[in-house]
Amino acid sequence: MSKKRGTSAKATAATMVLDVLKKRGAYNEKSAIPVAEFKNLKLTTTTISYTISNLVEQGVVGRTEDDLYYYDEEGYNRLSKRVFKGYAVIFIIPIVAIILVFVFQKMMS
Repeated sequence: MSKKRGTSAKATAATMVLDVLKKRGAYNEKSAIPVAEFKNLKLTTTTISYTISNLVEQGVVGRTEDDLYYYDEEGYNRLSKRVFKGYAVIFIIPIVAIILVFVFQKMMS
């Protein structure tokens, strides 16, 4: 969500859902909004439902007992850190392995 994309074709469903929550000021259980607030998104009902469900599962969106939704900034930050760590592992391990192979070859010659 680093760039402001609006509801253009480039915006993902998750971005669009999170934008609705932020624009409505739904940042906690007290300011949570019903699912009907998402009706104007240019997405199918199934896509909206699936997206909200995934965001709730990932901890980015909170859900109250009476089915209201809000943006969870802390949940988003936790998810961002997990994703960063995952990418770091994907890139760091191969680089370290290449360096070790290079050093081992130099030592053997």
